[in-house]
Amino acid sequence: MPAAAPPAEPEPAPPVVPGYVLETLLGRGGSGEVWRALPRRGGEAVAVKVLVAGEPERQAREAVMLGALDHPHLVRLIEVVHQPRRGGVARVALVLELLAGGSLAALLARRGRLRPGEVVTAIAPVAAALAHAHGAGVVHGDLSPGNIVFTAEGRPVLTDLGVARVLGETAAAEVTPPYVDPTVARGGAPGPASDVFGVAAAAFHALTGIAPWNAATPADTLAVAAGGHLPDLAELAPDAPAALVAVIHRGLAADPHDRGSAAAFALDLRHACRPEPVRLPADGVPDAELGRTDRGPRTELTHQVPGRRARPAPVIAGAPGRGAQVRDRLRGGARVVTPRSAVLVCALALLVAVGWVGIRWAGGDAAGVDAGTVSAAVGSDLPQAPPTTPAPPTGAAVPVADRQEAPTSVQGWRAVVTELYDRRAAAFVAGSPAGLADVYAEGSPLRAADEEHARSLAAAGEALRGFAPTVVAVTAAAAEPGRVEMDLVDRWAGYEVVAAADPEGPAVRSVPGRAEATVRMVLMRTPAGWRIQSAQRLG
Repeated sequence: MPAAAPPAEPEPAPPVVPGYVLETLLGRGGSGEVWRALPRRGGEAVAVKVLVAGEPERQAREAVMLGALDHPHLVRLIEVVHQPRRGGVARVALVLELLAGGSLAALLARRGRLRPGEVVTAIAPVAAALAHAHGAGVVHGDLSPGNIVFTAEGRPVLTDLGVARVLGETAAAEVTPPYVDPTVARGGAPGPASDVFGVAAAAFHALTGIAPWNAATPADTLAVAAGGHLPDLAELAPDAPAALVAVIHRGLAADPHDRGSAAAFALDLRHACRPEPVRLPADGVPDAELGRTDRGPRTELTHQVPGRRARPAPVIAGAPGRGAQVRDRLRGGARVVTPRSAVLVCALALLVAVGWVGIRWAGGDAAGVDAGTVSAAVGSDLPQAPPTTPAPPTGAAVPVADRQEAPTSVQGWRAVVTELYDRRAAAFVAGSPAGLADVYAEGSPLRAADEEHARSLAAAGEALRGFAPTVVAVTAAAAEPGRVEMDLVDRWAGYEVVAAADPEGPAVRSVPGRAEATVRMVLMRTPAGWRIQSAQRLG
């Protein structure tokens, strides 16, 4: 009589995470589990990453890092939840956006390889996200197709920043051998150049169908990587555009100094080949890569990162940004801020409080603005400062924002601000950061933020379509020589993000509009005319 089959192991019971109902296990790795979950208070499904192993300090660092790095192609952290445990240290759970399109690794396992235009669409935005992180003094350290994950609409998102590190930090490095930088495989420290290698290696695999390094075991693969002898990309992808092959080849250069920056890689990749939408299966890519904590065989390399300080970042005055809001939402205890994670916060201080591509004014108190100084002046005369430059020749049409005289009514100020809004929108639609010089006063933190977001948009090969904020009214204004502070009401309709190479083509994604809101704004008179110094959303 045949022996009875052993009973199947029961599915693991989902952990308890305050505020969420965990439904389906998406993935399990060495540091924890990822579950599909629903908020108890209602809302869209999310991914909850429950950290069950590792040092609490590292977990805190990951939470701070995810909350502070704000980019459309970096996984979005919704909140951090502490799980109280009787008699033990509370666990940390990260609530992340649910990326329903599956990973690039799963897509390649299903399709083999991508078309050249799809490679550009999948990889260039990720390189732009890396450039954003590098600008904040943070490296990823272990980039592979497993942590490039798509939304349901096909937008690529870089995940698994738990292995990332502040430049100058001492730590062990976990790597995925088929995509590791040979310098790191030989014991070197991960840095921006190794991230460029990683994103180029992902592009190599997407274009050819095979990873750069291959062997029977992870240890053998690591040894192959340390040797640094790459397969011939041109032979493996004979039909690929030569310019695309050249960009990927440069990113895989043996000398890290020859690889260029992540921003340059993103831009050059975009210009090397016309992008096209990534074809995801109609039923999605069913795998465990939706925010999973482990991506297959990994080898831990222990080494000492050279003892250099993280490069200082400029501190920009303004309201708390997204990172501060995330840290303030920690549940079940105080903020997760340790001495090492505090260094990270300093390194990320350049992230100012504006939304993606700088199209939302900050909330909270703006530096240099006294809420009590705005006077209700609708219909009243405002002091007029004497002009500081000669008047233009008779008949010359000088835009209202470029005039030296101060308008004497709120209607006049509305015309000035409307012109500045139009210029700002045109700069983003045209992908021209230089155009923002005609919007902001020199030294305005908003200008620096807008320029950074415009560069990130360009590096991702994307543009805006239909972005046109409207100034509804100026409700109050108070002027003094060379400066005016006003309250205004603005709004904008929904708009679309499109491929820069095909601005009339299908939208990559849609961005909802915003209803009317009150904004407090300060304009300064400059030699070129009136320019925005600061702006904050009220209420």
